[in-house]
Amino acid sequence: MGIEERSSGDEGEIPGSAARPGESPKHVIRLDPDDSPWLYAAIVLAMTIIFLLDLASPLGVSVWVLYLVPVAFTLWVWRPSVPVIAAAVATLLMIIAYFASDLGVVSRDVVRINRSFGVVTLWIKAVVGYHFIRNKRRVRHHDWLQVGQTRLSVAMRGDQRIEQLGESLLRFLAEYLDAQAGVAYTGEGADFHRLATYGVSAEGGSPATFKWGDGLLGQAVKDRRTFLIEDVPDGYITVGSGLGRGTPRGLVITPTSADGVVNGVIELGFFRPIDASASEFLDRVSESVGVAIRSARYRAHLQNLLEETQRQSEELQAQGEELRVSNEELEEQSRSLKESQARLELQQTELEQTNTQLEEQTQLLEGQRNDLSRTQADLRLRARELEQASRYKSDFLANMSHELRTPLNSSLILSKLLADNLQGNLTDEQIKYAQTIQSAGNDLLKLINDILDLSKIEAGRMDVQAERMPIAEMVQGLARTFEPIAAQRGLRFSTRIADGCPAAIETDRQRLEQVLKNLLANAMKFTERGEVTLGVSPAADGRVEFSVVDTGIGISPAQQEVIFEAFRQADGTTNRKYGGTGLGLSISRELVRLLAGELGLASEPGRGSTFTVSLPAAYDAGMVASRPAPGPSPVAHRAFADSATDSRSNWDSLPRRFLDDSTPGSAPPPRPRRIDDDRERLTGNARVILVVEDDEPFARILADLAHELKFQCLIATTAEEALAVAVQYVPSAVVLDVGLPDQSGLSVLDRLKHDARTRHIPVHVVSAGDYAQTALALGAVGYMFKPVKRDELAHALGQLETRLSRRLRRVLLVEDDPVQLDSLRRLLSSHDVETVGAMSAAACLEQLRSETFDCMVLDLSLPDASGFSLLETLSREDAYSFPPAIVYTGRDLSSEEEQKLRRYSKSIIIKGAKSPERLLDEVTLFLHQVVSELPPEHQRMLEKARSRDAALEDRRILIVEDDVRNVFALTSVLEPRGAIVQIARNGLEAIEAMENSLGAAGDRIDLVLMDVMMPEMDGLTAVAELRKRPEWRKLPIIMLTAKAMKDDQEQCLAAGANDYVAKPLDVEKLLSLVRVWMPR
Repeated sequence: MGIEERSSGDEGEIPGSAARPGESPKHVIRLDPDDSPWLYAAIVLAMTIIFLLDLASPLGVSVWVLYLVPVAFTLWVWRPSVPVIAAAVATLLMIIAYFASDLGVVSRDVVRINRSFGVVTLWIKAVVGYHFIRNKRRVRHHDWLQVGQTRLSVAMRGDQRIEQLGESLLRFLAEYLDAQAGVAYTGEGADFHRLATYGVSAEGGSPATFKWGDGLLGQAVKDRRTFLIEDVPDGYITVGSGLGRGTPRGLVITPTSADGVVNGVIELGFFRPIDASASEFLDRVSESVGVAIRSARYRAHLQNLLEETQRQSEELQAQGEELRVSNEELEEQSRSLKESQARLELQQTELEQTNTQLEEQTQLLEGQRNDLSRTQADLRLRARELEQASRYKSDFLANMSHELRTPLNSSLILSKLLADNLQGNLTDEQIKYAQTIQSAGNDLLKLINDILDLSKIEAGRMDVQAERMPIAEMVQGLARTFEPIAAQRGLRFSTRIADGCPAAIETDRQRLEQVLKNLLANAMKFTERGEVTLGVSPAADGRVEFSVVDTGIGISPAQQEVIFEAFRQADGTTNRKYGGTGLGLSISRELVRLLAGELGLASEPGRGSTFTVSLPAAYDAGMVASRPAPGPSPVAHRAFADSATDSRSNWDSLPRRFLDDSTPGSAPPPRPRRIDDDRERLTGNARVILVVEDDEPFARILADLAHELKFQCLIATTAEEALAVAVQYVPSAVVLDVGLPDQSGLSVLDRLKHDARTRHIPVHVVSAGDYAQTALALGAVGYMFKPVKRDELAHALGQLETRLSRRLRRVLLVEDDPVQLDSLRRLLSSHDVETVGAMSAAACLEQLRSETFDCMVLDLSLPDASGFSLLETLSREDAYSFPPAIVYTGRDLSSEEEQKLRRYSKSIIIKGAKSPERLLDEVTLFLHQVVSELPPEHQRMLEKARSRDAALEDRRILIVEDDVRNVFALTSVLEPRGAIVQIARNGLEAIEAMENSLGAAGDRIDLVLMDVMMPEMDGLTAVAELRKRPEWRKLPIIMLTAKAMKDDQEQCLAAGANDYVAKPLDVEKLLSLVRVWMPR
């Protein structure tokens, strides 16, 4: 009975003899080998046969002796209890056979003695077997420990790195002890780190480090003893393979040490119950493992020291070689120095001779330097004079712009008032004179603007904004402009676009149109008969040529360069036939240069001229040719162009403040850009909607919705373009954005509603700010806040479509006086207006419960309820429709009552001598009636009503202006429209007038028109001072200035003004701004 081994080699091979260092042992000695089932079967079979023989034999036959055979078989098993169990079973079977067998020839006493002896013999044999097996197990246990230690020593043998050592000993322990998981840690002092793992991943839950006394690992180090843990809870740790996963049933944690110092911890996990042999084995090998770990560390440390020593040795060798080379170089340099010294002695002699020559040359150079210094001083003096001259030019331009625009402003305003003939007391000839004055003033204004344009170009302050420009669309627009002019002069005008020409180019459309308009205007000016042609054709290098060909007087070769100079003409005599300033071609050439193009001329006297503009298909700023700069320096150019500097006020230092509320249209106006729309595809019977929106994606959305509702769509991106398109095309409806780049959309709404040609068009306002009350009071049909959902847009356009499709308008008249009710019916009824009367609040509510109306005229004095309560009921309850309400009452209203009514009513009219005209004006506005289609009597009443302005009636306006002509002109515009005008001549007087107005409520200033350039205190300083006072922070202030340079508007708004108007003033635009900003 030797030690049973389960190995992959031959029986009896010395354990671990074939294992190499770092490898696992090839043989595993099982501490408790499994007994052969055949041995147990043989024991059972033998006992069964013997028992059967004993039963078959009569008593007295010693068959029981055979029971010693199976008991002897138990000596080959490994369980000490098996011989005892076999003896017990044999004893039981002998007793059973004694009572079950027949008595033979021997007496029962003999049989009993015989069998008792047999039982004693069996138990002696069992006791011997029990002790034999125990001794065999002890021997095997001792061998198992010895073999394990030997194989562990083999596994740790060799110069292994610490990591390899950890993996080798952990792999051996796991396989030798039949463990399914393991982890090894090493460390010194209080910190330990993971060295190796077995059966689990490094991230499988085992900590990478731990400290002394931290957890079971740290406690094992602290106590320096082995922990045996059984009944490990589920989920504590999992070990898996390709077929499944499981949790070990027990853990063993043992520290390793060397010379009493703990330097490692090993933890093993077992699927089977753990016996004491595993912990005993680990206790026995812990010291040897600790020594091996210490040795591995020592070896690593020695290896590092060896590598460091080798590296230092190599560095020393390299340094020795460098020193040797350096010594050789020093010796070579020493020889070179000796040679150089000899040469230097020779050169010293030569230098002494040279110094004498240099002294002579130095004296000569000092004379030349003095001459150069004098020349540079003269140049600096001339540069300062040139810069000063440029500043004088800039100051002159700014002052002349102001001095020319100021009288021109009053001239244009007064001539406009005379030409409009609002009083009807001028003859046709007198109106023609006024129109001639106004036309001459506009020509003078164009001349001033041309001079300013030329100044900006010379200073390099003219910006280019390139965008995609469809060529055909631009040509058609020019044709619409110049065809009437050509017809008036008896000329033929044609356009042509050559084949191969691109559909669009990328350039600054406004600048190009300015050039072509100038060339076309000159062509028609100098052509008395024949034709003018505008052509577009492709050119070389991907360029596009725009040509203007005329059959006019032509230009001689000697004059073809002169005409491109500023203020020069081909015919400069005093008796010349054709007028003009000579600026147009000079500005055109500079604009073409800014567009990276060229302006060419081909002409013969008497045979006409051809001006050609050649542009690249895509604008590139790098292709712009530099401008020849004779004359003033760039500094002087900038001073000339930037004429907004005023010595009396530091405009640039004013901060951008006081603008607490967003001001629509207050941004500096950029150039308008065209968005493709349907204006080239309009049909005669289609309904057209005008979208006024500068945000192209949002404008596209509105256009798509309009197309879905069977509208054709026009798109305008600026206020001025919107007004021009509305007058030209008279659309069926308008969708208007408030925040436009050049001015407020509210100003556009006001001007549309005060123009007889467009006041009938329903306007729906869209804005990100809350101007709903102002917009609805100005005549808008609806208001939406951005961001707007598509469903809301579709609903708003659907309402416009419904309003347009309904031809008959209905007005509800709420009046308790039968005579007044009949008068209102006669006043408001027409072929397309139906009036419905209600003489009480109850009748009004009944009508609004079952029907809808486009407008409601309401008297406040009703027999069963006041108009106030009626309006509150309509606004509170959804059961009634609530049309736009116009309060038409004979009672005087307090300010509180008027403020209360403003929440519900679009307009408040006090009955009086002029009230029917105002009522008719308000009703036609909200019914969107076309003025020209009204009865003649109604048209006369509306003309009379519009001679005074309800928004300006009894409103107090302060005009701050030092020029008496402008004061007279502005007063002539505002006072006939019902405004009360106060005058201040400068900023100080304006502040004084504002302080005086705080005394009495009736004298309170509602709005200020402020000039910029004034004596004592300029307008910008005055605005800044006013905004410092809390009571005037919301006061509407509109700036009036004759300065027309780039930053004027930004400076006005930064000072605190609400809006800006440049002189000469556009009367309609000024009135529109006054109405928009006038407090309500």
